[in-house]
Amino acid sequence: MVPTNGQKTPLSVLQDGKFDENPAKATGNNVFSAQPKYDDWYETIKLNYGVDYQNSEKQYFDPIPPVWLKMRDILIFWAHKGVDGFRCDMAEMVPIAFWNWVIPQVKKVNPDLIFIGEAYNPKVYKQYLDEGKFDYLYDKVGLYDGLKRLIRNEPNADVKDIRFIWQQESAGFGHHMLRFLENHDEERIASAAFAGKAELALPAMVVSATLGGGPVMLYFGQEVGEPGKGQEGFGGDDNRTTIFDYWGVPNHQKWMNGGLFDGHKLNAAQQNLRAFYRQLLKVTSTSDAVLNGKIYEVPVTDNMNNRMYAFIRYSGKQRLLVVANFDRNQTLTANIEIPDQVLKAKSSVPVTELLTDKKLNIPAGTAIPIKLGPVSAQIIEF
Repeated sequence: MVPTNGQKTPLSVLQDGKFDENPAKATGNNVFSAQPKYDDWYETIKLNYGVDYQNSEKQYFDPIPPVWLKMRDILIFWAHKGVDGFRCDMAEMVPIAFWNWVIPQVKKVNPDLIFIGEAYNPKVYKQYLDEGKFDYLYDKVGLYDGLKRLIRNEPNADVKDIRFIWQQESAGFGHHMLRFLENHDEERIASAAFAGKAELALPAMVVSATLGGGPVMLYFGQEVGEPGKGQEGFGGDDNRTTIFDYWGVPNHQKWMNGGLFDGHKLNAAQQNLRAFYRQLLKVTSTSDAVLNGKIYEVPVTDNMNNRMYAFIRYSGKQRLLVVANFDRNQTLTANIEIPDQVLKAKSSVPVTELLTDKKLNIPAGTAIPIKLGPVSAQIIEF
């Protein structure tokens, strides 16, 4: 029996609630039931990778399961077509032995292919990178969830979540974590249920783009404040851009401007937001300190609270002070001392705020004075 949540869909008139499935299959999320729950993945079936999920996940990998061979051939087919890489949905629900076996074979076709794993269990991140051979993993449960609480100004929001990510959860392999604030699974930042305003996420975006040397994922329309508004049909009014329905993406379409792609239909706020994203990604994608440097956490000083965070990224070629103020009301005022190990890393340059390309007229020394308004961030080269 097909589950229902009691709501009508565009296909309700065609549905009788029954499904002829013989032999019966398990759902994609390992549910063995004649009537899965509505939130179970009943529209997908569990492929047989050689794991007996009904009997303590006993493994049957010798001989190689036929599904392994078929999936390898599919991946190699697309590799020969010239794709850049593969985003592997719920990689943790496929045995790690398969990834260990298949990824090296596919990379023989093109060594530059990247494999991105959607993963939600931090305890096995390192295993999926080392043994599973993935290039990058989603940093959802760690960084995204912590930043979302800060963006939304939730009572339990705390910058200690940022500290925990790079010092413990992904310590030593942060450059293999894919950072993001929006994707097709998550609510749009500008949606009413998330932040209601795209600009409230700017400090979080700066942290996402500078905390590690790994990739940053930008979801289309994020940079112009797409709100994901409307009841779309299958998607419903869920604050997301639907992947199920024929639907428009209004703010993104304003940037497209009927095929001219010049952004002339965007209002001033949207143009400013897009300019911010463009400058941020320009800075971080070319920054040696971000791509290759070490990280130093600035100790709490002056009026910094648990909604304010600062750290330094530094290499032999560049030094950056990143300051993020998530507080909705309080200005961050601090005199940030630069430790000797950072000062010795590189000779001084004119102190410049890179997001605005503004010279700060601060003498190069052992401290940098900061005055940062609510919900804002700076990247200062010094």
